[in-house]
Amino acid sequence: MRWHWLIVLASLLGCVACGSVISPQVQSLTDPELSYAQLASNPEAYVGKVVIIAGTIIEAVNTPEGTRLVLLQYPTNRRGRPQTDAPSGGRFLVLAPEYLETAIYRSGRALTVAGEVRGQRELPIGETVYRYPLLTPREVYLWPEGGGGSPLFHFGFGFGFSKSL
Repeated sequence: MRWHWLIVLASLLGCVACGSVISPQVQSLTDPELSYAQLASNPEAYVGKVVIIAGTIIEAVNTPEGTRLVLLQYPTNRRGRPQTDAPSGGRFLVLAPEYLETAIYRSGRALTVAGEVRGQRELPIGETVYRYPLLTPREVYLWPEGGGGSPLFHFGFGFGFSKSL
């Protein structure tokens, strides 16, 4: 009988460990049918909607408005981590009203954000102008460096061993 409780407890802990990094409360505000491609093609049509997008930081700049993060979007795994080996859907902006330390939120870091669509903003890239979907964050998750967060080996009950390379 003791083994049954151990299996149940291990299963519950495994489910918690494999959940999304965005809270269920914020997830419930999103429209799972809204794709990044739809948002990127017409950000103004989705103003006020809450979306969950992940990517890697290209640039972080502190401005009088707050901290502006430029990210390159990628599809996510089931936990919400950007899958950088997949094709990107393009760039997007996150404008956090508070100060974020740009030495921590630096280029190359993986980030998942649940944010409210605020429309679009045009900014220069080289000698051209790029139209970015603009989000105000509700929740932000900065992924650990080195690929941490996904187990290397998985044993059916939520247990895993992770190896940082």
